[in-house]
Parts: sequence; structure tokens; C-alpha cells
Amino acid sequence: MKSANQGFSLIELLIASSVGLIAIGVVGSVFLSGYQAANKRSLELLLQQDVNDAFRLIKEDVLRAGYVSSGASSLIISGASNVVYVNPANNCLSYAYDSPDGRRYNELMYKGKDKKLVYRVSSAIKTIATACNPTDAYSLIYDKQISVNQFDIENKPISSASATSQLIKITLAAHLKNDDAVSTAKSIQIKTRNWHNPISTASATR
Repeated sequence: MKSANQGFSLIELLIASSVGLIAIGVVGSVFLSGYQAANKRSLELLLQQDVNDAFRLIKEDVLRAGYVSSGASSLIISGASNVVYVNPANNCLSYAYDSPDGRRYNELMYKGKDKKLVYRVSSAIKTIATACNPTDAYSLIYDKQISVNQFDIENKPISSASATSQLIKITLAAHLKNDDAVSTAKSIQIKTRNWHNPISTASATR
């Protein structure tokens, strides 16, 4: 007669161990998949947020273009015909406006070679000959993790009997540097403000 206190056999122990390992593997696989999905989602949100933030800054800034504190006329950089100077060849925007702490000359440019969208604010007077070359600009998009692979500018003049304005359409596409599958492409349209009859910064005084 077998003892009631007899232990597990080697086969039973091996079967129990195998079942335990399988269960651990399944749980681990589910956890890893969940972690990877959550990590990818956080990177997608990072990409979307960076692009949305860049668009918000661009729109708010472009809407200031041409503003003169004296209210006498719209401000344009010397040589330009509109408050926002558009250089499609360089994928660049340049414009000026008065702020509470002085006149600002802004440049926004896509550097295709570096896959960067850069932005520069300066108090130095700009003309169409010196604009769109922001050597000390900073990246609008987090360039350590994100590459900008498209930045297109369409500029359409809008004229009426009393004013001339611009409709600027900007298209931006970007993706994560370590995962091309995580990407986004967005467009915005901005109608520039016509403050008054445009004047060149060459003749503008403070």
C-alpha cells in the first residue's frame, strides 16, 4: 500500500514546470506587446504634438507680420511686395513686425539636407537679399528624434478694392528618425493681415 505522503514523481514535476514556464511566457509576451504598443503611442503623440506646436507658433507669428506700432502702415522687408516675403526656392518665409520690446525680423526655413525646420528672430534689418539665410536659427521640431521630410509653401495674393492680402498654405510632413512608419503630414492656411498700405522697412522709422 502506497504512503499518502509520497512526493511528486520526476515526470509530474517536469510537467508542472513546463506548464509554469508556458504561463510565464504568455504573460511576459502580453506584457511586452503592451509595453511596445504604449511606447509607440507615446512616440506618435510626441510627433503629433511637435508638429501641432510648430504650426501654432507659425500661425500666430505670421498673423503679426506687417504690424507697425505707429499704425501708419503695414511693414514689409525691403524689396518685398507683401508683408510676408515667400521664397519658394529656399522653402522660406521672412517678415517683420513691431513687438513691445522692439522691431523683429523673422525667418522660417526648411533645410532639406538636414531634414530640419528652423526659425530665427533677429533685430537686425533684413532685405530680400539677406533674408532666408538663418545661420544661427533653432529647430522648431525636436530634431534629435524627428526628421522633417517635407515643407512646402504656397502663396496666393488676395486683392480687393480696399486691401491686398495673402493666403499662405504650408504643408509639413515628418517622421520619427528610428521608425519611418510613425509619420504625419499636415497642412494649414493662413490669411495675412493687411494693417495699412504697405511700406518698406528701408523707409520705416521708429
